[in-house]
Amino acid sequence: MFMTLISAAQNVKTDSLKGILGTLQEQDKKSLLYAEIAKSFRQSNLDSAIFYANKGYGLAKQQSDKLGIAENVAALGDFYVIKDQLEEAKLYYSESLEYFKSEGKLFDYTQISMIIGNINLAQTNYIEALEIYHQCLDLSKENEFNTLLPHLFNNLANLYFEIEDYDDAQLNYTEAYKIFNEIGDSYNAAITLSNISSIKNTLGHPEEAITGYLDVIRVFSVDENWPDMARAYNLIAQIYLEEKNYKKANDYLDLALNMLKNTDSDYSGPLSIYQADIYTTAAKLSYYDQDYNRSKSYAHRAMKLSYANSYKKNIYENALVLSKIYDNTKQLDSALAYNKIYIKYNEEYKDENNLKRITQLKMQYEFNEILKKKEIDEIRKQAEYERKELTYVGIIVVAFLVLIITVLLFLNQRAKTVKISLKKENLELEKEKLNQEIEYKKKELASNMMYLVEKNEFLTKIARELVDLKLTSKKDNQNVIQKLINELKLNSNNKVWDEFELRFKEVHSDFYDALSQAFPDLSPNEIKICAFLRLNMSTKEISSITHQSVKSINMARFRLRKKLDIDRDENLIAFLTQL
Repeated sequence: MFMTLISAAQNVKTDSLKGILGTLQEQDKKSLLYAEIAKSFRQSNLDSAIFYANKGYGLAKQQSDKLGIAENVAALGDFYVIKDQLEEAKLYYSESLEYFKSEGKLFDYTQISMIIGNINLAQTNYIEALEIYHQCLDLSKENEFNTLLPHLFNNLANLYFEIEDYDDAQLNYTEAYKIFNEIGDSYNAAITLSNISSIKNTLGHPEEAITGYLDVIRVFSVDENWPDMARAYNLIAQIYLEEKNYKKANDYLDLALNMLKNTDSDYSGPLSIYQADIYTTAAKLSYYDQDYNRSKSYAHRAMKLSYANSYKKNIYENALVLSKIYDNTKQLDSALAYNKIYIKYNEEYKDENNLKRITQLKMQYEFNEILKKKEIDEIRKQAEYERKELTYVGIIVVAFLVLIITVLLFLNQRAKTVKISLKKENLELEKEKLNQEIEYKKKELASNMMYLVEKNEFLTKIARELVDLKLTSKKDNQNVIQKLINELKLNSNNKVWDEFELRFKEVHSDFYDALSQAFPDLSPNEIKICAFLRLNMSTKEISSITHQSVKSINMARFRLRKKLDIDRDENLIAFLTQL
């Protein structure tokens, strides 16, 4: 009955819009009206929605109406998300961006960009998603798009969670949860709480995670958000699956499957993300129950959805299940075929992180080799300099001795020998003193950096403990704890950088001038990264000093290469050393 009333109200709105369309003369307004008519069909008839959006798009193209094009292709993007065709949706959204931007519609531009970032995240295109989210955050803060900020924090946290940067993930989830609660958005606050529960499970607290998921389910049940309830039940099933408690896993999986059946056709999607995850869980559970036919059925259903939308993780997980089934049933050709699919998509899914790790190790090795060569060259130059200096001194001494011998003949022979001996001893002492000073300076710098690293690791540990304390504290105390965390990081970062910069300039005084002259657009953080790399500091050491995660440092290095216009094959450390 309720849905009938909604449909009736939609029909009245659609008929009213069509009536206005028949009397409207301005073509640019007609294209926008087509977009509104298309949106009115969104829940009742998706084919009609797509038809009217295409009509509006065609009319706007004829009239070169940029805003009309933007509104209609953005609507088409929404419709293809509902149809679970994410690649097509991304193409329409991307086309709308340039038109929204040219018309000064920055809010729409930012919102659509964020949606494209979400699609990239679902398809495990992490670098693209990260760049988009940071761009959207900058635009939202600059233009006070406060309604978008909590969504961006939550989405950015999802990305960090996927690349196993749990500290940054938890910080962003906490910020999103706080804002959603402040603006009274209980639905998205529950979504964020569900994500926080996933972190707890990953960090080895499954019971707390299950409690969190059940709390979220109670919130979703009020408004009958069946897909989100299905996702939460599936996450609980996955926990019990990991614990090999197959009975409880099956109980919660059945609840998840039933929630999917209850989902109405007007869900804004993409439902395929939830479906693929739930079918994957069903395939794994059925395999462990040795119900191979049921397992194959769910695995094929999950792979069909995943292929259509580039869900790489679900593809390789189900391919592995199918490979095992066919291997157990002695169907070796099929087992081999699915094993190849598993290997291919597993490598694609993990390629980004593996590539960063390999690049890090390779660059570290190359930098060490460069540093060794540089040290040898410096020693050789110093020895050459000292040899020349000794030569000049020797020439002077010889000339002086010759003069003395000539003047005093053999009378001062003994005195001459004593003087030569004393001079040589002095030169040896000076040389030894110089070497000691050089060695002391190196040890002093190394000791100082180790102290800074250890100190920052200690401060980071305190900050993390405060973050954990914040999650379990009363709301009144959370702001106080957050201020302590922010002040701790801010004071620590500034002090450490000041100490580091002072000592660095003593050794490499010309480096900053050369860097600023060649690349004036570098941010302060990028200049810091350059200085750390110039000293052959590891990613872990930089992470400890800057309070940024290892993955954040890797990403900063990736962006730095772009800004410095360095080819992939060119070594970043070697480039900085040559400045």
